[in-house]
Amino acid sequence: MDEAWQDREPVLTVGRVAATPAVWLAAIIVVSLFVGATLLCAPRAAVTAPILPGFLPALASLTVLADILTAYLLWGQARAGEEPALVVLAATYAGTAVLVAVNAWLFPATFLVSAGHAGETAAWAWIFSHVLFALGAASYGLYPTSRRAPRAFMSSARRIVSVMVLLVVGAIVLAHSGHLPPLLGHGAFFRLPRLVLGLMPLVMAIAVAVLIARRRMRTVLDTWLLVAMVGMWCDAGLMRWGRGRFTLGWYGAHGVSLAASLTVLAACLFEVNWLYRRLVLREARMNTTNASLRAANNELATIAERDELTGLLNRRAVLGRLAESLAAWRQGGLAFSILMVDLDHFKVINDEAGHLGGDEVLAQVARRLRAAVRASDAVGRYGGEEFIVVLPGTSGDGARKAGLKLVEAVRSAPFCYAGRAMPVTVSVGGTCADEGDEGLDTLIARADRALYVAKRDGRDRQAWMDASGAEDMCACG
Repeated sequence: MDEAWQDREPVLTVGRVAATPAVWLAAIIVVSLFVGATLLCAPRAAVTAPILPGFLPALASLTVLADILTAYLLWGQARAGEEPALVVLAATYAGTAVLVAVNAWLFPATFLVSAGHAGETAAWAWIFSHVLFALGAASYGLYPTSRRAPRAFMSSARRIVSVMVLLVVGAIVLAHSGHLPPLLGHGAFFRLPRLVLGLMPLVMAIAVAVLIARRRMRTVLDTWLLVAMVGMWCDAGLMRWGRGRFTLGWYGAHGVSLAASLTVLAACLFEVNWLYRRLVLREARMNTTNASLRAANNELATIAERDELTGLLNRRAVLGRLAESLAAWRQGGLAFSILMVDLDHFKVINDEAGHLGGDEVLAQVARRLRAAVRASDAVGRYGGEEFIVVLPGTSGDGARKAGLKLVEAVRSAPFCYAGRAMPVTVSVGGTCADEGDEGLDTLIARADRALYVAKRDGRDRQAWMDASGAEDMCACG
């Protein structure tokens, strides 16, 4: 690939698919067939062959169709990849298609057109189509492959198409004007000035040399464009040696010309198919990557809001749930309550079982707290041995029952660590949301005061405090 393409991610457009040894081998085989057919036909090129009235219309139709399809594919890819070089090639094929159509239409007796001057125009149209193709291929080879900005690209595209249109129109007008030397006379096909005789093969040789020197068959398109150029060269040689219409060389030249036109179309279709498969694979990889990213993001979100020791919500996450409940309360009047839970005599546990034992007790308490509430309730570690439980949609007796359930769940069975049973209890302070609450701090402070009351009055119990500051003990004796 060109150096200009190596510094950026490749674009999925025709003309950038790298040629492989298999592509080169196929190209060599086709070129060998072109050259072999030309050399085999050359000694008998002037032999008159039977006239097949439908041969030229059918072959010209196929050639024009192939050239138009190739031009369409190249133009679409040029716009997609912003490659002016492909615009050159697309315009070349479009112009060649027009000249081939003119050649077939004005060829004597092809479509019941009378012979004479129209036949001269047909012959000149054939020559101009070959010269235009060679010039276009050479221009494509010389055109820089660096990517352009869209505005510059469209400006280049318009200039290129305009030049090609002028060349085609000029060639048709010149061929039809009668100012060119006659190509037909006394049955001979070529009676041209020496300049014209040498111009066409010379331009083709230059085009082949430019393609080899500049493009070096690095891509599939470059490789098969070179094959098409060699085919057109063989076509011109057979026409030259045939020296007349409906000769063996004439038939062979048109067959080689059709094959040469189909080579680049086949290469474009091959590249489109290859690019489509690459796009599908890229989309599959992207979907897999996106799924992995979503899973990783979910895992990160879980990690970000979970307490590492207990597996409960961490302080930031549980306060976020509390803020959501407060917002729902203010907007729609959905009542909620909060419970502050604190382990009793946790320092004694740490002293007797060590910090690892204390951590294990915290984890076991966390599991019991989570199991004792609803799935919709939020349970989080507030800090140290203190927890917060948010009860959305719950107030009054329901909230008090939930608090008592937490006290009983922790007290119900001793905790085990290193084969040792340790009785653990908790104190709970609760409160309900009130219209006078200014924010989270007000609620948490009131629940914390209720927790202090539960601790003060003997622990292993729940205390409740309303917005007025009134205490309500709910002992679990």
